[in-house]
Amino acid sequence: MKKPSVLLLVTSLLTTLTIGCSPVTKSSIESNGTGIIGGTEVVEDSPLHQSIVGIYDFKNHSLCTGSLIASNIVLTAAHCLTGNASDQLIVFSADLIGTLKRAQSDKTILLQKVRRGVKAILHDEWGKKHVQNQAWGDIALIRFAGSAPEGFKPATFISSSSLLSTGAEVTVAGYGVSSNILVPVDPRKTPDFKQLLDDGKVFCENEDDSTEKCFREEVSGEGLLRTTEIKVEGHFNNTEVVLNQSKGRASCEGDSGGPAYLKVNGEYHLWGVTSRGTRGCNGFVIYTDAVAQRDWINLKLAEILK
Repeated sequence: MKKPSVLLLVTSLLTTLTIGCSPVTKSSIESNGTGIIGGTEVVEDSPLHQSIVGIYDFKNHSLCTGSLIASNIVLTAAHCLTGNASDQLIVFSADLIGTLKRAQSDKTILLQKVRRGVKAILHDEWGKKHVQNQAWGDIALIRFAGSAPEGFKPATFISSSSLLSTGAEVTVAGYGVSSNILVPVDPRKTPDFKQLLDDGKVFCENEDDSTEKCFREEVSGEGLLRTTEIKVEGHFNNTEVVLNQSKGRASCEGDSGGPAYLKVNGEYHLWGVTSRGTRGCNGFVIYTDAVAQRDWINLKLAEILK
């Protein structure tokens, strides 16, 4: 299949899902899964870990990822915040699920590793109907109670979005699933097909030959912080960047809101927030360019601290 250019991506991306917060089920809590497809585990308290947090919504039992940008402020995706800020637990551990499980019986871990959300601000453009190539405004801030634990520090941003040239290798990280398999579904052999389609558990897409094919996703392995490197495909618009993840390395469900870095003099400098991508997490992914949104971030930082 011919690889689409950045300008043609919008057709497929608009029929795909927001990467989304990964639902944490009973089976996934008991698993030894990891996250970030094709990645490696991030070492606890390592330089890369120092500004990355897990975000667990204990009302919806779902997880996302975020970046520490001030002593008590997290940068994440707007689509991660479906409820109240107080529903969000900010977890300072490379093993999000393991930490939350241990905290149930050990309150010391709760005090050391977990903070509760106090206030959240979503971008004004989030939730609006958008035309082709228009930015979604998929970016948000969360203020949490207290301050970050010792050893954690706010991320440093890159100096300019111009550094994100096509082909540049960037580092992404998150607590998301490590496996996303698309399983074909035959509508004629699936009695409850329409209900599954309405519930979003099955989706259908038109192929290049105009035939329609339907699938369901099987995901697993969320909860551990992992990282990998993928390349910039191009700028989708003024505030969003497309990354190519067709080479077996990808951000996926649960990595939403997580960081994308560019290495500058050997150090990780933040620039991106995971937003949305093609189903199966094996094509392209769009990141909100946080550097292009610095004016909004600075304005809302003053507001959220009130």
